[in-house]
Amino acid sequence: MKWREPGLARAVLILSTATLGCLVPFLGKAVHIDDPLFIWTAHQIQSHPLDFYGFNVQWGTQETPIFQVMQNPPLAAYYMAVVGTLLGWSEIALHFGFLLPALAAVVGTYYVARTLCSHPFAAALATVATPGFLISSTSLMCDTLMVALWMWAIFFWMRGIQDQNARFLGLASLLMIACSLTKYYGICLAPLLLVYSAMLKRRPGAWLLYLCAPLIVLVGYQLLTKKVYGLGLVADAAHYATTLRTGGALPTKLLAALAFTGGCTLIALPAVPLAWGKRGLAFTLVGAGAIALLVVGMKHVGEREVVQAGRVDWSFVLQMAVLVVGGAAVLILAVGDFLRHKDASSLLLLLWIGGTFLFASVINWTVAGRNILPMIPPAAIVLIRRMEERDWAFPYFWWALGISLAVALMAAQADFQLAGSARTAAFELEQQLAPKSNDIAFEGHWGFQYYMEKLGAKSLQQHPMTLVSNEMIIVPTDNSVVFKLPADRVEGYSQYRSQASTLLAVMNVTLAAGYYSDAWGPVPFIFGSPPPETYYIFRVK
Repeated sequence: MKWREPGLARAVLILSTATLGCLVPFLGKAVHIDDPLFIWTAHQIQSHPLDFYGFNVQWGTQETPIFQVMQNPPLAAYYMAVVGTLLGWSEIALHFGFLLPALAAVVGTYYVARTLCSHPFAAALATVATPGFLISSTSLMCDTLMVALWMWAIFFWMRGIQDQNARFLGLASLLMIACSLTKYYGICLAPLLLVYSAMLKRRPGAWLLYLCAPLIVLVGYQLLTKKVYGLGLVADAAHYATTLRTGGALPTKLLAALAFTGGCTLIALPAVPLAWGKRGLAFTLVGAGAIALLVVGMKHVGEREVVQAGRVDWSFVLQMAVLVVGGAAVLILAVGDFLRHKDASSLLLLLWIGGTFLFASVINWTVAGRNILPMIPPAAIVLIRRMEERDWAFPYFWWALGISLAVALMAAQADFQLAGSARTAAFELEQQLAPKSNDIAFEGHWGFQYYMEKLGAKSLQQHPMTLVSNEMIIVPTDNSVVFKLPADRVEGYSQYRSQASTLLAVMNVTLAAGYYSDAWGPVPFIFGSPPPETYYIFRVK
């Protein structure tokens, strides 16, 4: 099949339809992972719009102010408050509202790619067909909204700097501000576009003032939150991101970051033969073999033991090796693109990809698919730029796209099922235990906490721990902040199991898949049958 690049209007229509087609089936997804933090903040904004973090939550071992656990600025929650006010607060209504940022991110990728390559439609399609984009775009967190603002900020900045258009530069500056107030990582746009503009213009100009605005706003936000909440939230988030550590030592973190890059930007892997031909495929196979031997030699990656009782878990080893090679392919594409072109555009793409990788692997407290998400559009663009140098590759691009999309949909479905299993567990456990006890408490957080609290159960604090006679306590095994109960005060009552996915895992300690944090595992997803989600029920004596 010959590749035909559609016109502007037709391309936007097809891309919008494709994006909706991939995301609409997940509109009923349960509240999941950190979604509750954004929902609770949005409710607070609805009633107290100027006091966005003026309430307490229990998101650890004890109740604390929300700003101590919410390591993101509030713009995404403001957006959610608008969505909730207009459409309602059901899961379907909120996910429907968050389709708009996903559409804006894809169309923004297309517009940016029009400046950087000759096949922008292919680059935007490649962005949609990735696990990182689909999983993140089915959440209610801030990541896809940040990427949407990021893409349009880059587009208007590139137009403004090239055409010396002050209106476009001003609009880009406003979008950078909004991006930074959606997720702090958005401020990285300022140095990224500074380097791009300096290489393009070769001399300073009035455009520098537009890059200062986001920095000034963040400084103002730091001072405002320090005055209102007694804690400068920008500095606090930076301290949190750079001091807390999960996933092991730096070599392990780098290996996990490569695996997350390869998994979240999956299309680069099946496109290796299209980008480098048979020689590239041979190097990929050899590289995967070398990484597999390295992983076996390490014996464990983070908390994941790959050699137990003298037996190697080859399923995990080989899958991780393949994903690591895929991640390396993305970085090699970016470096090679810069070495061939050595212009402002290739430098922009290299720093965009390399900076995101550096943040996810070295700077941030955990490697997560959410942190790889900003890398996906430029990874798709450098792949297309490479393929444009090999014209014969484009008829076969559909195969790579199809493989990536199939895996992405499977990963999104596994995440959908995992979220749904926690919602189902909450409702069924409440129905089972309510007639047998007047009080139900639980450990763990994420979506399970959201639904348990809606049903009237209380989140158990560790400090201080208050136990009520004959109270039922539910303890999930694969959740956040789970602690031991005093053995002299409680007795085992029963267990509840809920099967999430049967083909692929995105968050499972047993299979070492940790899309939302490498504390769960050094790969974003893994093929295999994860064990059921288990909930232990205890009765207070």
